[in-house]
Amino acid sequence: MAGEAVMRLKIAIFIAKFAGQLSKTILHKSGETITGRVLLTLYPKAITELAKGRTVICVSGTNGKTSTTKALVEIISQLGSVTTSSSGSNLDRGAASALISKSEYAVLEVDELHLANVIEQTKPKVVLLLNLTRDQLHRMHEVKRVAERWEKAVIAAPDTIFIGDIDDPFVSLALKAAVNKVAISFGGRKHLDGAVCPACGAYLNWIGNNYECSCGLTNRKPDQLFASGSAAYRNAILANETGKLLGAKEIAIVEKRLERSFDRDYKGISAVIRLTKNPASWIEALNSIVGDKAILIVNSQEVDGIDTSWLWDISFAQLASKQVIVCGERSLDIAYRLHVEGIEAEIADNFLSAIDKFEKGSRVYVLAAYTAFFELVN
Repeated sequence: MAGEAVMRLKIAIFIAKFAGQLSKTILHKSGETITGRVLLTLYPKAITELAKGRTVICVSGTNGKTSTTKALVEIISQLGSVTTSSSGSNLDRGAASALISKSEYAVLEVDELHLANVIEQTKPKVVLLLNLTRDQLHRMHEVKRVAERWEKAVIAAPDTIFIGDIDDPFVSLALKAAVNKVAISFGGRKHLDGAVCPACGAYLNWIGNNYECSCGLTNRKPDQLFASGSAAYRNAILANETGKLLGAKEIAIVEKRLERSFDRDYKGISAVIRLTKNPASWIEALNSIVGDKAILIVNSQEVDGIDTSWLWDISFAQLASKQVIVCGERSLDIAYRLHVEGIEAEIADNFLSAIDKFEKGSRVYVLAAYTAFFELVN
């Protein structure tokens, strides 16, 4: 960089850091988003310049990005200093804010729609692709369109190693285009959006939990094969395998940390609080319920997803014969959805009213929308 450009970048970083500190002090927020936003406004090429001279690893997918990124940071820390977005800010501004800190490595959580831009700007050594499934309908395109963006990003980055779970046909599409890749399978599993091949548009031929297509797209020829397991188990393996590509040793990862699940006590009632934000995460969470008591919290704010029609895309059969309380902004929506499936639920005004309906000593599974989850665990 020329001397003038270096000085402009330093000034932009100083002003951005100051804005972030003000955000922390006055608004009591992390300050990461405003820091990155100010930096990119003042110096649009900041990500490109700050990524130079360090090893960048990106993590993207519909579900599990934040927890898998944190696990990967722990793994990569064996190799040297690491910077990341501690708040989970995963747009361009989150990457910019994270890269301000000097380090040998950068592990960046990246939103699915922003992955192509971040890859182009940071020239990452490795990109971990977790999954793609339907998400916030007001913001996210159809899954196939996101997969096509990933495919183009992969083609444009021949020097990057792409690693991912090809039991997801959309991840498989992206990896198929990679020059350097590690395709991992966990023995196959069904995909809510996997009826049609994302590569050619023909119907996928599903045999049990595995798929293949006449165009060649399949999960039957992985580079590595592992036993099947929960999403948390799969993400723990993917994080460790990513670390191995860079020379890190495998570490033990507590799967519960990757589930975004926390235990809380409410006056003698034990609550297992788990984040649920789209059909895929709801299915995982519903399958995790042990016992006969559950609270479901459904909101519809911007980060939750304004459109809740996805409630009709999944089965709640696991809740049959259980005591179920529902609350949240869209409590009537979820109550009616359960009623149609033959499951009667009681509606509560809020979470505290809901938890009070259980006896002391009870263990209650709480499946909470994004905004509700962070209100409960913070």
